[in-house]
Amino acid sequence: MKVSTTSFPSVFETAFGNTENSSKDLLNGLKIKKDDTWYMVGNLAKRGGINPGRVTNAAPTEEDYEILFKAAMLNTIDKVQQPIALTVGFPFSTYNIYKTAAEQFLSKRHFLIDYDSQTYNNKGSFKKAMFDIEKYEVIPEVVGGIIGLKKTINEPQVENFIAISFGFGTIEGGMATGEGLVHRTCFSSHGIRYAINNLTRELNQKHYLEMKNEHQVDDAFMKGSIFTNRKRIDLKDMRKGVLTQYYKEVVSPLMRAYFTDLDFETCEKIYLMGGGAHYRELTDAFAEEFKDFIPVEVAPEPEKLVSIGYLHNSMRISDNKPNRCVGLDLGNSSSIISTFEDNTVHTPSIPPPLPSSNPNPVTV
Repeated sequence: MKVSTTSFPSVFETAFGNTENSSKDLLNGLKIKKDDTWYMVGNLAKRGGINPGRVTNAAPTEEDYEILFKAAMLNTIDKVQQPIALTVGFPFSTYNIYKTAAEQFLSKRHFLIDYDSQTYNNKGSFKKAMFDIEKYEVIPEVVGGIIGLKKTINEPQVENFIAISFGFGTIEGGMATGEGLVHRTCFSSHGIRYAINNLTRELNQKHYLEMKNEHQVDDAFMKGSIFTNRKRIDLKDMRKGVLTQYYKEVVSPLMRAYFTDLDFETCEKIYLMGGGAHYRELTDAFAEEFKDFIPVEVAPEPEKLVSIGYLHNSMRISDNKPNRCVGLDLGNSSSIISTFEDNTVHTPSIPPPLPSSNPNPVTV
């Protein structure tokens, strides 16, 4: 079954002034209301804001989480039938802390979203949308990544493998076997943000960065250059330096601490996932360290795998109703929403309250 993914930058900023006719569609013109305040979200915030950002690894009780959650779900209204089955997750470092709070947040079931369609429609207006959650589950991010990886690579002969996910806020890792996840090998530590903050410190010694926040520097980090004082500064050499240092001081020690020689012997491959897997500097360092005894491979579309895994978990808890399933990865760099394609969407109806969890275990 084909999967469709949608993403937007995980940043927002309070909206002031006129935002009409500033975008081509809803995804690029997200403007939603929380309490009495309007917020530009995603690409609209990046274009129209001054200092768009968010709290890294925000708790479900914080406004950052709710704003991004509603902005993401607004993009599913015309793609799935309601009530929906939804899966979200957190890194291992925050999973046990935030899981209960997330379940309490999702247990509201009925969510009303105030949004402004004038950002992308000449005849738009302030509108309201409602979505209903029938079933939900909160699982570890690395579990979602492994599920997504298995569903995407379609290599049944590869049963035992190590999955490493490079995110903005955290790096996640663990070993999967034919029987399931080996929890002894699971870890969560500093993500690409570690390297970006080191780059910022270096740049601040010679350049005025115009008070750019870490999310704005992250964009420059990905592009390999930054504009400041009307000059373009090439960052490729500095990026290589801080990523090499990040691998040596963070990633390599984690691999030594959590995986034994026996683990490497029994695994067929190491898969690299997450947005950070696009950095050649990191993937080359991985390949160099493990070249003599285990293959290292960048997973296809690595930044989407967690969301895709969440989607397939939603299929499991939905009683096999693909047209009601959503996988939502509220990442620190990007928020990614996955749904199954070719769904016929009907007018939603509000269901009676149903149990919030599924007794079946998560299968990885």
